[in-house]
Amino acid sequence: MFTNEELAVIKDALNIADDHYKKAMDLSKNNKNQMVAYNRKQKKLWLVQNKLNKILAGEIKE
Repeated sequence: MFTNEELAVIKDALNIADDHYKKAMDLSKNNKNQMVAYNRKQKKLWLVQNKLNKILAGEIKE
């Protein structure tokens, strides 16, 4: 489906998004609603990153 190079690019993009959410959460420490929203987005991102890491490690066969 994807080549290893394409998966590596996706992994880099996910890491950039993760950094963005961390910075956004730090900036919104005083606003609980925004912080919760960014936290939810980051949790979804972590699920995708974990799945991608499993694919890259060859644990998932499709």
